[in-house]
Amino acid sequence: VRAKISNQARCLQLTHSARVDDLESLAHRVRSGDPENLEAQASAIYFRALFGAKFDRSQGVWTNAALDYGYSIFRGAIARGLVAHGFMPSIGLFHRSEQNSFNLADDVIEPFRSIVDLHVAKMRPADDSNPLSPTNKADLIALLNVDVRTPRGVMAALSSIEHSVESLARVYEPAHASQRTNAPARKAAA
Repeated sequence: VRAKISNQARCLQLTHSARVDDLESLAHRVRSGDPENLEAQASAIYFRALFGAKFDRSQGVWTNAALDYGYSIFRGAIARGLVAHGFMPSIGLFHRSEQNSFNLADDVIEPFRSIVDLHVAKMRPADDSNPLSPTNKADLIALLNVDVRTPRGVMAALSSIEHSVESLARVYEPAHASQRTNAPARKAAA
């Protein structure tokens, strides 16, 4: 959540939008589990600062269609990575809806959403009632190849997704490794 809000602040900064300081402040206040729901507070500020005071994520406009399409591209890439590493994308950490087959992918996607947001903000047409074109969709798919700065250096967004999924897998690996290591010892002792 902290990374998501920090990336939202950076997106506002790159688009010369207002409220950067507000989001940076919220990012610094995030605690484990986000008990104050700062993620929702940040989103309320962020989308209106980025797309205008009258913007709402429920509107049937080009901006929302582009955001939804871009997020689905990243969600799909994350879900494929999760499955490749033995995860069930339906079992999430914080997202827990029984109707959502991609809860874990929705947990992992959060820091990556700003990549889509920044692109959509820069490419937004003057007439927001236009439908997404095939070119718009291709441009959103190509975002998987943009370079992003990570703690491990600059890499393509798709590589960063893979590193994030591998990192999550390593969190769970020690428990499995100790079970494998102790299993033969227990059998030999019997």
